[in-house]
This record gives sequence, structure tokens and C-alpha cells, in this order.
Amino acid sequence: MKSLQVVTPSEPCMYHCPFCISRTHRHFNHFQNVYQDDFESWKRSLEQVLEENKDLKTVVITGTNEPMQTPKCVQDVLDIVRAKRKDVTIEIQTRHYLPNRLYEEVDIVAYSISSFSLLDKIHGCGKKNRYVIILTDSFAHKSLQDILEKIPDTVSQVTFKVLQGSKEGNTEVDKWIYLHKLDDESVLKLKEDVLEYSGKKSIFFDACCMDAAGRYAIFRCDGKVYKDWDEVK
Repeated sequence: MKSLQVVTPSEPCMYHCPFCISRTHRHFNHFQNVYQDDFESWKRSLEQVLEENKDLKTVVITGTNEPMQTPKCVQDVLDIVRAKRKDVTIEIQTRHYLPNRLYEEVDIVAYSISSFSLLDKIHGCGKKNRYVIILTDSFAHKSLQDILEKIPDTVSQVTFKVLQGSKEGNTEVDKWIYLHKLDDESVLKLKEDVLEYSGKKSIFFDACCMDAAGRYAIFRCDGKVYKDWDEVK
């Protein structure tokens, strides 16, 4: 296991993004909140995962809602990982664009951005900033150069994510994605531009961001590790 996604407790999201696939899972994100009900048990489970997976390189703090809605959980994950594995890189994925002291404690603040107009409006903070660009039709007819020209110099990493539908393929989220995802031709051209890019920023193209298999494991608030976002135990 090279990467572990640590999921904060689920609650109604403050942003309610129309393309959010977490709202389409058949389990409806209803997992026992052991983090809240029995913190010491949850902590021991996370510590065990950290200790047993010696090849772990990255812990990503994420959520089925905005993880910064539960800043105490973010702080707890930081404290536990730092105590057990100082060698592990800690990243937080967020749409909370306002400065926060917690951003100074993680290694990477990954800002999720779904509109071209926002690229130069976010003033990132922390040790290292990443833009995770969700490829909606807002980026239609935009070249890699068009995009990079709007990204502040303080952002050293950029990840492009292709919108993925749910396994059912017939939810309201799927309908929105079908109508507003970036067209295939533009995606292909952007991918080609990324492959040819030789500038200073680290750029990655992710066409299967929701496919966990072989890429990462998921640690939920029930203290259990999952191999897939739709998995239940």
C-alpha cells in the first residue's frame, strides 16, 4: 500500500458539488462513526495500518464531504501520522479556499477546482500547493498554456482529473456529468499537452481518479480499511 485515503466522518457537505460521486454510493456513506463513539479504538486501528504498511508513502486526508468541516479530525490524523510515521507525506484535499492554520501543518494542500475562472482567485498557503483541476466544460477550448498562465507561481503541482460517473450510471450526478464534462477531444488534446510539457511544475493527468484498485486503500471513520469506495463490511 503506497497511499492511504483517510476519510473524515460523513455529514451534509457545505459545498454540495453537482459532480460529487460520493453522493451516489449505494451505502449512502452510512458507516459507524467509531471516530466519535470510541476514539481510542479508531486511533489504534489507524496506528496499526501505519505500522503494518511499511511501504506507505502518502496519507491523503479527504472526505465524502469537505474534510475541513471537521478540523479536529484533520488535526487528529496529522498528530497520529506524525507520531507514527514521520517519513510519510500528508496531503489534504479541499475546496475550502480560505487560509487555515492546519494548512501549515500538512505537506501538501490540494485545492479542488472545477472552474477556469477560479484558477487565479485562490491564494494557497502551506508548504506546498497543488491544484486538482476537475475537467468540466468550463475548460473547453483552453490549452494547457491557457490554464498554466492563470495559475499562481506558488502552485508547484497540478493534477487534471477527468469526471467519472457512478457505477449505476443513472443518478442526477451522472446526468450533470454527462452534460458538463469536458468533451473527449479537448481531454485528449490536454492529455497530449501534459505529456509534452517540460516546465517547472509537476503535472499529472488522472483519467480514473475514483478507481482505488492497485492505487490506494481507504480508511473510514469506522476504523476499517476498504479497497473500493463502494465496498461495505
